[in-house]
Amino acid sequence: MKDYTKNEEMNKNSSSYRSTVNAMFTLALSVFMAMQSFANSKLQQNLSVDYKDASLLDVLNDMKTKSKFNFFYNVDEIEEGKKISVKADNLAFEEVLKEIGKKANFDYAFNGEQVVLTAAVSPVVVTEDVIQDRQVTGTVVDQDGNPLPGANVIVKGTSTGAQTDFDGMFSIQVPEDQNTLVVSYVGFKNVEVNVEGKSSVEVQLTPDAGQLDAVVVVGTRGKPRTSFDSPVAVDNFKTKELQKTGKTTVDQQLMLRVPSYTATEQPVSDAAAHFSPAGLRGLFPSRTLVLVNGKRKNASALVYSYVTPGRGEVGVDMKAIPSAALENVEVLRDGAAAQYGSDAIAGVINLVMKEKVDPFINNSFSTTTRGDGEQYQLESGFGVDIGQDGYANFTLSHMDSKATQRAGEITSLEDEAGYWGIPNSNYSLNDLSSFLDRNPGAGFQVGLPNMTITNFAYNLGFTLDEETSTEIYSFGTLTDREGSAPQFARVPYWVPGFQAIYPDQDFFLAKMAPQIRDHTFSLGLRTTHNEWNFDLSSTLGKNRIDYYIEDSFNQSFAGASPSDFYNGAHQFSHVVNNLDVNRTFYDAGLEALSVAFGVEHRTERFVTEEGEFASYGDGESPNAQGGRTGSESFGGFSPENASDDYRSNIGFYTDITADFTEDFLVSGALRYENYSDFGSNVSWKLASRYKTLDDKLVFRGSVSSGFRAPSLHQVYYTATTTTLTTNGVQQNGILDNGNPALRALGIPELDAETSFNLSAGLTYRISQNSGITIDAYQIDVDDRIVLSGQVTATGDPNSPIDQTLNSVGVGSAGFFLNAINTRTQGIDIVYSYNNIELGRGFLGGSIAANFNKTEVQSTNFPSFIENNNLGDALFSREDVSRVETWRPREKIVATANYEIGKFTSTLSLMYYGDVTYRHPGNPADDATYGGKTLTDLSFNYAFTDKINFTLGVNNLFDVFPDTFAEAYAGRGGHPQDRNLDFVGRFKYPWQTTQFGIDGTRVFSQLNISF
Repeated sequence: MKDYTKNEEMNKNSSSYRSTVNAMFTLALSVFMAMQSFANSKLQQNLSVDYKDASLLDVLNDMKTKSKFNFFYNVDEIEEGKKISVKADNLAFEEVLKEIGKKANFDYAFNGEQVVLTAAVSPVVVTEDVIQDRQVTGTVVDQDGNPLPGANVIVKGTSTGAQTDFDGMFSIQVPEDQNTLVVSYVGFKNVEVNVEGKSSVEVQLTPDAGQLDAVVVVGTRGKPRTSFDSPVAVDNFKTKELQKTGKTTVDQQLMLRVPSYTATEQPVSDAAAHFSPAGLRGLFPSRTLVLVNGKRKNASALVYSYVTPGRGEVGVDMKAIPSAALENVEVLRDGAAAQYGSDAIAGVINLVMKEKVDPFINNSFSTTTRGDGEQYQLESGFGVDIGQDGYANFTLSHMDSKATQRAGEITSLEDEAGYWGIPNSNYSLNDLSSFLDRNPGAGFQVGLPNMTITNFAYNLGFTLDEETSTEIYSFGTLTDREGSAPQFARVPYWVPGFQAIYPDQDFFLAKMAPQIRDHTFSLGLRTTHNEWNFDLSSTLGKNRIDYYIEDSFNQSFAGASPSDFYNGAHQFSHVVNNLDVNRTFYDAGLEALSVAFGVEHRTERFVTEEGEFASYGDGESPNAQGGRTGSESFGGFSPENASDDYRSNIGFYTDITADFTEDFLVSGALRYENYSDFGSNVSWKLASRYKTLDDKLVFRGSVSSGFRAPSLHQVYYTATTTTLTTNGVQQNGILDNGNPALRALGIPELDAETSFNLSAGLTYRISQNSGITIDAYQIDVDDRIVLSGQVTATGDPNSPIDQTLNSVGVGSAGFFLNAINTRTQGIDIVYSYNNIELGRGFLGGSIAANFNKTEVQSTNFPSFIENNNLGDALFSREDVSRVETWRPREKIVATANYEIGKFTSTLSLMYYGDVTYRHPGNPADDATYGGKTLTDLSFNYAFTDKINFTLGVNNLFDVFPDTFAEAYAGRGGHPQDRNLDFVGRFKYPWQTTQFGIDGTRVFSQLNISF
């Protein structure tokens, strides 16, 4: 649709126009629900016109000036260049419009100040053959039950048709031998309705999920923008499209649709195996802000402390919100700290919840072709009206996922013996040979964990007063997640003595089995006063992880050791209070002037609770073998680790967008934040957009500063874990940033990261059904917070390094510090197409690509670290490569949907570029794992409008990442540092994973609505 008139100032007493603005936000500029009564006075105005061979475009532009009405139409239906001649002297506006419609061959319908033009329907010719025609009446409404005036209703296969009136009603003569009506409306999916034996019907249309130019909310607080007209890059994905991926959680669905988004599931990584560290535009999780209905989502309580991508990061638990509860997902690919505050350096993800749906049940099942990893999901939900002025939507989801096994085998007896120093006093080569004969993989298990997720979500609103558009609203989610992730299998020559509680086992396989609770609750009030829109809200969010270790062992307890341990808990919560005010002026001498300002107050709390004594303590058993204490694989939190920490911040922002003309706009934002623990920050943003070539070509760009406050987790996190290091398997400590011992090492208190963002791009609408967006960006992040490598003892008891490590009782220690400055450069390219007629069906889809490069430009080490040559220990070659090359620098996603009747097929190709690992001390152990292309294919059949079934395959050709053997083929088939592949236990790289190691997965989905 195209708007050729300038909107005049909204009448401050008109609730109907405010309803129109809300509808524009949520129905993609396609449905305009202004009340007809507001326009009646304008319909009575008299006009005098005299057009001679004027183009329809010029006529409409003149009519808009004279009448202040907006004209909306599909440029493929209305011939803008058609020459017409019309003369009228002092005639009512509608009479003039009727004459123009006759000459230009269009029909019209009024929606308040809007006039919807549609191609004229040929009149029904009444002959003897149609005397037996029957009359069918009905109404056409949107998914919320609102009438759609101007919808076309055609008897399929004929030229017989009608249009709906302002109340969405129609009446049509249907030939006796015809029973199918085709109902269409711009911006909505066409619907075929069987009217056999019916004299009246109600037709509900749903927005077109493949709509090329959808309205987006994120990134703007004033006049709505479409994704093509926005001054910055925004994606808008309908969740129905995301669910076609066959994946069960939002994080993995986005992974297969958004090239600049990465969220790879990690095997054998403590509690992180139950999360997927997600990043945007080449940056790690901490730098992407997640919103739910525009409100800040709480972070997870987990700190990714394992040696995998995202180490040291804190992110939002993207598994905490069921995709079935979402209407769409908006991804703002641009720095937005000045608009939304901390964390929005890389961009913003806004999860928009459904307001109302028909009752539904979705059932899905998938399994790998190796017969493991079964995943079963059941989703259900429904929407109800709350009186005549409210809505409520409820969603319940349950997902159960079984573990997969993709471990390798010990490369040789000699390799294993050399790694562990066998023979020794307790173990012989014969013992080892016999053990490996029984257990070629040494009991190791690598793959996805067992996991069960139960989600509940609701979204409701109720209009208290229509005159002031006063609405009370609330939404919330509640997630319960449990699972069991295998850790490193303990063998007798690593942890002797476990036979005291596992007498009949060759090894024991400890499992991380956390219980994860995440919930969000938001309550707010919206109203309008003197044309200003007010939104006052309060949001509570909490994520809690109770750590349990199953099938483990505390060596110091010997035979008295329990096998299951409670290791303590982490909990993060926040309370966010927002007041947002905005207004769009249409009489300020500009096309439009949008002004927004507001205040946000946020309190945050991070809690560490101690575990049971056996999980961290020394049992001091005289029968204990070895000197290890604490539960194997993950030691519990001791009383010294326990903490309860709090901070608050307050932020003020203003956001102004000036549409100087319909084509040119400039926007700016300014934000001040003050944190109780580290101080204040000011961030800003400027953006602009210019449209040309009849709005087909758009140039856009932005420049901004940003910041990310150190998370409470990074300030106060402390733990002991078991990891693979260059010195072998070792207990590593992580010291909280407030630890006085770090001051002795010269490590300062954490400060905020700061960023400088540049972006420039263009969009081009090739046609109504296809278009391309290209956006280049550069993101500089200074004082970037990282979790350091391990600092180990020097052997000198007088060294402050040794004294620090001895004081905390670990062999080595890491900590958080503002260590590096980075630059990320990249380009996003998205080509979208839909409703392309091909044969008997229609083709739609997209080709999207992200190319990015991150470089560590400099380090910020304290003088003590530099003077003692500890720089490589804190941030080694490996740490640099984790930031620069552990994620693919190229990702391309191509998707094609072909729909013919009730049948739809979807083909997706995903290319992941290569990744490179650099060894901390030995360049000979560097390795590059080649790029790969994965193929997904699915078929969907709609048995009825209410029932459809999908059968599909993820990774059709069973593609895996390169193995260690392939990566090190020229160096004996394995690295020199056997910690990398753990002597063959890891077949695939576990540090630089590009994508999952499931292999081929077959899935099915059955969706039923009522």
